[in-house]
Amino acid sequence: MKSSWGVQKKRRRYIEVWLFFMLLFSVNFFDLLPVTALIGPNGAFTFTMLTLFFCFTFNRTAWIRDHSDWLHPFWWFYVGIVLSVFPAFVYYGQSLVQSFFTYRRFFQFLAFPIFIAIRPTEREFRSALQTFSVVYLLTCLFVTFLAPNWIELGDNEQLVERGDYFHNIEGIRIVSLAFIFSFHRMMKEFNYQNFLWTLFIFSVLFLIQNRTSLLAVMLMVVYSVLSMKASVRKIMLVTVIGLVVLLMFVYTSGQWGHLYQQTIEEIFNPDYNRNKAYLYMFASREWPRYLLGDGFISANVSGIIRTLQESGIFFSDVGFVGMWYQFGVIPVLTVLVMCIKAFAKPKSFLVKACSIYILIGIPTMSYFAIGESLLWLSVFLYVFYSDQLPSFFQPVRRKVVGLNEVRYRSLSR
Repeated sequence: MKSSWGVQKKRRRYIEVWLFFMLLFSVNFFDLLPVTALIGPNGAFTFTMLTLFFCFTFNRTAWIRDHSDWLHPFWWFYVGIVLSVFPAFVYYGQSLVQSFFTYRRFFQFLAFPIFIAIRPTEREFRSALQTFSVVYLLTCLFVTFLAPNWIELGDNEQLVERGDYFHNIEGIRIVSLAFIFSFHRMMKEFNYQNFLWTLFIFSVLFLIQNRTSLLAVMLMVVYSVLSMKASVRKIMLVTVIGLVVLLMFVYTSGQWGHLYQQTIEEIFNPDYNRNKAYLYMFASREWPRYLLGDGFISANVSGIIRTLQESGIFFSDVGFVGMWYQFGVIPVLTVLVMCIKAFAKPKSFLVKACSIYILIGIPTMSYFAIGESLLWLSVFLYVFYSDQLPSFFQPVRRKVVGLNEVRYRSLSR
């Protein structure tokens, strides 16, 4: 028994370390210049391909026989991406060879079949995500106050913008995912450790001041409270969360006011980059481009991307709209169908919270074509199917009165 427990614990540590590095590679190690110079631009690609090779070599039945139905949305998503290659060729003259190299960045979505083969548990995901959140905050502080020369800033970009606490690096989506996992665990087992982890990650999100993430987090909390049955735990949870929110609002009222004022100014400002992006992407174009998108155009093929970026227009800024403009309706519908299924079927709060985040981020953050967002989508799809398995969730230990033993119960819901 001890030997089996030891092997399981050793495996868990290996999986947690691998997941942590997968998260770091998804954000290119926060684009820190000394690190990226060491691992090069293809470091994440090499890491993913090697993992894929070993998984397929040693555990191919996990894909082909056991869980082939899990890969249906994976294949549909890639079908839509591949079809967008043809508008890129027809309207921009981007060859299939050039598209192969340009579309290579979608390799991060291969994390989903890797997850199927490795089978990480909820506990292993949560541990890696929480560690990432700590490293994320420390890196933000390090870059802001000690090593600003470790990052590359644009010509008109300031290290710390007005109203910010520190320089925000890539990784906001991963931190949001860490909150989802931590909050889900706190709901299942309310103790000081789970509560403090949830509070810490929420504090990081607030310090980052990403409005979409904060709104999604608040809706997750409201949804979880409304869906809980009346009990002592619900009363305690509502009381604690209410006190924390009240204290944070009182002591940070200036920051909330700044966020609200900034949001109003941007919504009604025609020169705001997102408003310009919406106008551009909803402009008239040929009907095949509405269905298949314009494609992922390389800057070496056409100057349109550079021109748009100089005008402040970025596809990633407008979420699903930017994704639809580039890759058509099939990838967008694939993700939306999975979100709808999450609420239509008896899924866990973990799955529903991920769906809330995606649906709230439709106009801004739900753009699945870059490293961390593709990894985020891979985790969502894996959790969507895995929460049906009792082995995915960490059991809660319950002491039995009068016996020196511990019994376990499943937390599949």
